[in-house]
Amino acid sequence: MTDIRMIHSLVKKLITKTEQGRLEWSHEESAIDPWAQGGNRTSTSVFTLSLTRGTVSIWSIDGDDLHPFTFQVRGERGQVVEQVETPRLNMGDEREFSPFENEIKELYESARKNALNIDAVLRQMLEDLDGK
Repeated sequence: MTDIRMIHSLVKKLITKTEQGRLEWSHEESAIDPWAQGGNRTSTSVFTLSLTRGTVSIWSIDGDDLHPFTFQVRGERGQVVEQVETPRLNMGDEREFSPFENEIKELYESARKNALNIDAVLRQMLEDLDGK
C-alpha cells in the first residue's frame, strides 16, 4: 500500500511548482461514462503532466470543475500505480472536505489554469478592450 503521505507530498509539490510556472500541463477532453450521467454523454477536461518517470493526471469526475476529482499517477510504462478520488457530497451532507481533498481541488484548479493558459487569455482580452 502506498504511503498516503507520499501522495500528499506529491500533490503539494505539484501545486507549488505549477503556481511558480515551472510545470507545463496539457489538456484533453475525455468522454464521461454515459451511465454515470443518467445516459447523457458528456465530457470532462483531463489535465496531464508528463514527468521523467511517469505522468500524473487530474480531472473532475462529473465534468463540472467541482468535487469529486480523480488524481491518477501512472508509471513509466503507462500503468496506473495510484489513484485518489475525492467524495461526492450531496445536498444536506454535513461532512466537509478534508484539507487533502481540498488540495486535490487546488491542484485541479492550478493545472486547469496552466494548461488552458487562462491568465494570458484574460490579459489579452483586457488589452484588446483597452484599445477600443
